[in-house]
Amino acid sequence: MSEESLLGEMEDVHRKLTELRQEYWLNYDLFSPQWWLMLAALILPWIVWWKLVDKARLKDILLFGVSIGYLVFLLDHIGYELNLWIYPHKLFRFIPELSAVDFAMLPVLHMLVYQYFTKWRSFLIAETIMGAVFAFVLEPLSVWIDLYEMLNWRHVYSFPIYVVKSALVKFALEGLLRREARSSANSRRTAS
Repeated sequence: MSEESLLGEMEDVHRKLTELRQEYWLNYDLFSPQWWLMLAALILPWIVWWKLVDKARLKDILLFGVSIGYLVFLLDHIGYELNLWIYPHKLFRFIPELSAVDFAMLPVLHMLVYQYFTKWRSFLIAETIMGAVFAFVLEPLSVWIDLYEMLNWRHVYSFPIYVVKSALVKFALEGLLRREARSSANSRRTAS
């Protein structure tokens, strides 16, 4: 098959898939119980976060959360594209991933852990507990309520990812903050 014909076939399949997704979302997702649950899961964590966040550390905590959110979304998208899992219901028609979890629940919970557990030991313990709850309680619950369907994945695979991704982001952010502090100190010395 030539490159042009293969590309044309892919465009046809993509167009048909887009139409099917649109029809499915309008008929089975929009305003379903799962849709309302996902909408609440997208909004409520941010309200709680705003009440609990340490406003004095807002910039650092938010940078941690945005980094986590981006990484979660990227990993979720890769898993979705590799047919490791699918989401039978979607909050937003154009985002195939579980956006309420990717952009609200996980980033908010990780930010709260980052805020309250500043030492590495306590941070890793809290992240391990949170990872276990997500992998072994919330993921199976999501399967049960038809928000998540595992195709070539097991809950146990998710557990280390929950912990490692947050540790990597914390490590990178702390390195940036140390560099910023050194640079500020050097600037103050040279200005004196």
